[in-house]
Amino acid sequence: MKIRLILRILAVLGLAISGYLLYLKLTDQITYLVGCGEGSGCAEVLGSRWSQVFLVPVTAMAMGMYLVLLISTWKPSRMVLAGLAVCFAGAAVWFYGILLFVLKEFCPWCTTAHAIGLTCALLLLQYLKKERTLKGKASGGIVGGVLAMVVLVLGQIFGPVPETHAVSTGTVEQEDREGSVHARGEGRVVSVFEDKKAYNITALPHLGAADAPHVLVKYFDFACESCLEMDSALRMVMEKQPGKFCIVMLPVPLNHACNEHLSRSVQDLEHACELARLGLAAWRANPEVYAEVHETLFLRPVLDPELAELAVAQIVGDDDAFEEALQDSWIEEVLAANNNDFRQFTAETVKMPKLLFGKDKILHGVTRTPGVLLQTLEKEFGLPAAP
Repeated sequence: MKIRLILRILAVLGLAISGYLLYLKLTDQITYLVGCGEGSGCAEVLGSRWSQVFLVPVTAMAMGMYLVLLISTWKPSRMVLAGLAVCFAGAAVWFYGILLFVLKEFCPWCTTAHAIGLTCALLLLQYLKKERTLKGKASGGIVGGVLAMVVLVLGQIFGPVPETHAVSTGTVEQEDREGSVHARGEGRVVSVFEDKKAYNITALPHLGAADAPHVLVKYFDFACESCLEMDSALRMVMEKQPGKFCIVMLPVPLNHACNEHLSRSVQDLEHACELARLGLAAWRANPEVYAEVHETLFLRPVLDPELAELAVAQIVGDDDAFEEALQDSWIEEVLAANNNDFRQFTAETVKMPKLLFGKDKILHGVTRTPGVLLQTLEKEFGLPAAP
């Protein structure tokens, strides 16, 4: 009876953890797991191809297993319990192997979940050995458990690979063109979302020529890992399709200190506010060196603000102009406008970064490979495939 009570407790705990992880995955909030700071590996693990099998989240399957276990503690069957023992043990070994040797990341939630599963397997074996009077044969359960593990492993290796991004048709609130800092000033203005939103390409930080035929707008954070991945992918796109794209760079700090629109569940990214301001100040002081500044602020590990300011000031090359730019009220205006746009874009999903393309499309998160991003943009803008 003692073992069955422990199994019930573990089953409820496993159900709770699996349900929590499933909810965050389905709502695209895996970046903001409680207890998982930037660089912890949680998002990398739960957003990887190994988090699904045949496009079904493994956390959903785990919930099913724990539910069966909970029921079985009141109506035990030797065959069912034996099958569960094999599945719990096999899944723990398989996913620990993925964590250690494939992803090489650490996720405390995943590690705990598999530890519970492994503990359940050991307790089930002990219970089966102790309770000789249980109905059914263990052999059938063992065979079924082994077959289930074979399907899991083969499905993850050879099955369909899930996409890691989402694309939506977006909309925004109608803005006042004259009052919008994004549209202010002289230069090329591009309108999107049925002319509800406008960007003055010339006046805003951008990479590529302002007169390029196609404009993308990226909302990002220098301290965000997925934003760094997207930055690398976009550089590849510009190399493959030279002269075709101009990318407007609008920082959205994922830190409550300077972004009031962040959900309370979002953990602050350290130095996000300071790096965003430095990037905008560098653009304001010397737009010609912005590309180098942009690359510098994306260095890893994330730069300490004092070190980052020294590095940016050296690149800008004019201390007086840079100091004046740091005090420019334009910076806070741009950040406020960026954060407000972010609030509207996250109604679809909290995935970061946000890449606006075409007239009304938003790409949320990072594509599985840079090639997927390139193909998506080539298709949208009718470009010939790059060699």
